[in-house]
Amino acid sequence: MPQKKEPLAEVISSSITGVVAQCLMSPDKDGMPETSKPRFGSFLKINTANKIDVLTVVHNVITGSPDAVHHPWALGLSREQLREEQPHIFSLLRTEVHAVVIGHIERGVVYQHLPPIPAEVHDFVYPASAEEIRQVTQGFDFLRLISTVTTVPQDELAAASIREAYKAHGEEYSFLVEAGQALSHIFKNDFDRLVTILRKIRPASALRS
Repeated sequence: MPQKKEPLAEVISSSITGVVAQCLMSPDKDGMPETSKPRFGSFLKINTANKIDVLTVVHNVITGSPDAVHHPWALGLSREQLREEQPHIFSLLRTEVHAVVIGHIERGVVYQHLPPIPAEVHDFVYPASAEEIRQVTQGFDFLRLISTVTTVPQDELAAASIREAYKAHGEEYSFLVEAGQALSHIFKNDFDRLVTILRKIRPASALRS
């Protein structure tokens, strides 16, 4: 089925285990460049030219200069002042999304393991649908793949991805119970980390009670 949503980013580097994508800019109501950034731990889908859609989890979002010549400087101006006095500054920034591959879709079937081939450079990146998130998070095999990420705290990434998946599962408490059981197997030798993650995925309603 063709993707109806507007692309969020475009792949600029790719491997079997992960991708780096550049967020696309669009003009805001004032005609200024505006970049939509995905949430930490959110799920993305890459539509590839190979008829294999790659599913990923965001583990970092980095905004900075696209080259070694133009470096951002602290100017002491508000964003509104920058828009008025130096609007070109926003065009000199690039936002990169770093995501770990957790599965793929081939011939309409969602697989919870690495794809046979990586996404291609210049493939477009979209937010994954709720149904795609539900299917790729069943059984929680994705947690083992995101636990291979070493550039950010693993407990933070695991908790964030579970919170994002929780929303796709209709905020059913049973999903969090199953997630806790899966985490207890993955981190059975690291009780402190397990407890930390369980605290971070506790629903807001439970915190208020």
